[in-house]
Amino acid sequence: MKNLLKYSSLALLTFTLFMSSCKKTEDTVTPSTPTAKTGVVTCKINGTAWESDARSQNTFFLDTIVPSVEATIDGDTLTLMALRTRTGDSSAFLMNVLLTPTRTGTYNMTTTDYNIFYLPSTNVMALFTTLFSYTASSTMTITKFDKANHKISGTFNTTMTPTASGTTYTVTEGAFTDVYLD
Repeated sequence: MKNLLKYSSLALLTFTLFMSSCKKTEDTVTPSTPTAKTGVVTCKINGTAWESDARSQNTFFLDTIVPSVEATIDGDTLTLMALRTRTGDSSAFLMNVLLTPTRTGTYNMTTTDYNIFYLPSTNVMALFTTLFSYTASSTMTITKFDKANHKISGTFNTTMTPTASGTTYTVTEGAFTDVYLD
């Protein structure tokens, strides 16, 4: 019995020394930096996150099948359209910006020809009541214009109020990264 107690005590002492000599390695967590999503438009509308469908997703808009994100430059006018077609939320952004020859830079807009328009619905009536009667103040910064690869990136924000609804939409943290230019 004495031997059993002696061996048990020796085993317990050995185990305790072994465990105390082991260094505890802590898991190192590397903070992840969120990467910008390419080919989509993201923002917050009145504080709520909004994200367009991917460009590869075609959708119906005004009886035409179009990519969900489409950007074109005609002369010096950039037109960018972004659609979100989810159950219960079919909305869109239309952006028209008169660019300078360098293309990059910050653009402030308050006119009806060049501005950023949020459409809370993509039906035809919402389109006309929003686009033809509103007040807005917008800013867009083109951070990248890659003519060779047909890509454009930037940020935007706007505050607009369609006269028909009287609802003010405050759009913040708007971004688009490497949107393909047709």
